[in-house]
Amino acid sequence: MDLSYQAWQQALADEFFGPQHAGHQSLFYVDADVEQELMRRSSIDVPLAVSVGQSVQPESANPYAEIENYRWRMRREQPDGVPAFLPLLACSVLAATKMVHDQHHRASTYHSRFSELLTGQSELLRSANYEPISRMWQVLASWQHSQDGARGMCTIPSPHDLPSNRSLIGFALSQSLLSGRDRNLLPEIFSALRSYNRDAWPLGGDALLSALEIRSWDQRFSSGFRRALAEQEFRPLIARLLGNYAATWDGSPELVPTGVPRAGLLVRLDAGRLSWVARTSAADAARIELPGNVALDRLGDTAYYSVEGLPAPSARSLHEGVRLTGEHIVLSRPPASVLVLARNDVLGVWTSTDGFTPGEGHVVLAAPEARSDVQRLLDRAASGGRRQETARLSWVPENWSLHRPVVFDNAMTLRQALREVQGTVAFLHPTAQFKLRLEGGLRLAPRLDPQLYMTGGEPSVVLPDAAEGALLVDCVDRPELREALALGRPVALAGLGLAAGHHTVSVGDAEVSFTTAESAVVAPAASHPCGFGLTADTASAFPAVLADGAPAVTGADCPSQDSSVLPHTVLCRRGADQLLFAASDGRLWTISCPERPAWWAERLSGVSAPPFFQIEFLGVGGWLLERRAGRWRGHPVDPKPPQPGTSTAARAWAEAVLAAQEASADPSWTAYVLEAKELER
Repeated sequence: MDLSYQAWQQALADEFFGPQHAGHQSLFYVDADVEQELMRRSSIDVPLAVSVGQSVQPESANPYAEIENYRWRMRREQPDGVPAFLPLLACSVLAATKMVHDQHHRASTYHSRFSELLTGQSELLRSANYEPISRMWQVLASWQHSQDGARGMCTIPSPHDLPSNRSLIGFALSQSLLSGRDRNLLPEIFSALRSYNRDAWPLGGDALLSALEIRSWDQRFSSGFRRALAEQEFRPLIARLLGNYAATWDGSPELVPTGVPRAGLLVRLDAGRLSWVARTSAADAARIELPGNVALDRLGDTAYYSVEGLPAPSARSLHEGVRLTGEHIVLSRPPASVLVLARNDVLGVWTSTDGFTPGEGHVVLAAPEARSDVQRLLDRAASGGRRQETARLSWVPENWSLHRPVVFDNAMTLRQALREVQGTVAFLHPTAQFKLRLEGGLRLAPRLDPQLYMTGGEPSVVLPDAAEGALLVDCVDRPELREALALGRPVALAGLGLAAGHHTVSVGDAEVSFTTAESAVVAPAASHPCGFGLTADTASAFPAVLADGAPAVTGADCPSQDSSVLPHTVLCRRGADQLLFAASDGRLWTISCPERPAWWAERLSGVSAPPFFQIEFLGVGGWLLERRAGRWRGHPVDPKPPQPGTSTAARAWAEAVLAAQEASADPSWTAYVLEAKELER
């Protein structure tokens, strides 16, 4: 990958997804001014679009294959790193900021601008080429959510929140709605609205949007924001974005400057009292000093810090918010009229959270001005905790009401109630889900296989927000799961009586797999191990007793085969740069061309080696992949539908398949490529 692309990836990751954004909204906004500033600050000589355009192949079926392959290589080196396609996504946002009427395009035209940006021509990259980019946006959102706010609060909308006529480009458009100048206006506007609404805060996005228009404050925003506001399909998206910013505003007259590390202040409930705890991934120090004799002390090997010198949470501090600016860090908490606490798995106590989690218990505290909003929400959606506790507890802030334990069994009902009630509870919507995934369960030997679970301790399945179709377990519809599906909650698989072995769970085109066993396999210790010794990564032909610590192959997978099954014989031409076999079950082999045996020169002097050599495949099907002169070619070997699973080995399989995705146009090979792309998500 070009060095300028790597420099842009690092610059964008540091700017928009660095730990300094922990606990605050992270908007991936890139326009011409932002591009120039990043080039100056990061000493990059090549413009963003030029750098990305060098890796785009507009005539190919997948123009972004080189970028996707680079993302896979970087993921192997840095599994938790920012996905390495940020420069391409930045170009998609840059194209969105250019959507104005000019002599060549209408304001609503997007794909021609995107194509011009990367190729210099408006017709090369069309809407049909854009699907991989929309998938990249969802991968980025899933990654950011997996960081639990340590790399910024995600502002990328879920697919079902996008306008139907902008379902692909809506991700990029959502990031272009608020420029940096627009965001700098928000603290002043929020302060005025909070005073006007008698400290009821934060307001819902719809209320904020109405207030902007009633007072004509929307005219102070950029032309891009006003154009989006005029489109009815985008108003819900803008409202959600404004509501999220209001929910994380810390009450100060200006935003925290870009690049300044932040620590989020959480409320902790433990042993019948409220206190503070801070969380930050932007500092490694054991102790952090702040003004006013406030100090943060790290709690073990976690991202959490105890807080000394700050008065305990009170009605006033919760109303007004907290912001302390130190020499190298800002400690802040947004003002709120509603406080929601949930069990923190790391600390083992109740701590404040950003939203409700369906199916889990919560403690809800409400200020007097928010009491009616909370009660309406609970009456419409809660299955437990609707009644307000009347007993006065010493740790409850003065005049605040208390509900516990509050449980929302039905996620869909909760989302609908939040949209209807709005008010001070509008920001408490559940976290968006972008992909089918597994959570929980009792893992066996996670270091060996992260998808191996104990029989009877199977994980739960979390469905994407936009999932359609029936949930199938091992290709079978299970009626007992329909109630959990209807509630929109994680679906527990423990209790289905699944036998030990490999299992798949699918909905629509998405699929995840896992394996269950009665116990983890433990290799017995041998006093005199025997195996095939390794020399220069080549195994010896015969087994022998091994010396302690000597590199060797000490075991082999030799499943029994039906003697009636005939092997598939394939002839391979010598001289290939690389020869791989991608099996349908997710295994991957590197095939080496056999050398001439020692007796060849003696018995067949002057006879060259045959141009082909023979490979036999017994009981396994897949694709033989051959790379010559930089180009891949594929040859089917009794291929079956791909079922690679999700293990570490399957990731290597997917990387090889994506690297060779142009090897064939056969529909069977296309299925392999699509399966590899799903593993990327």
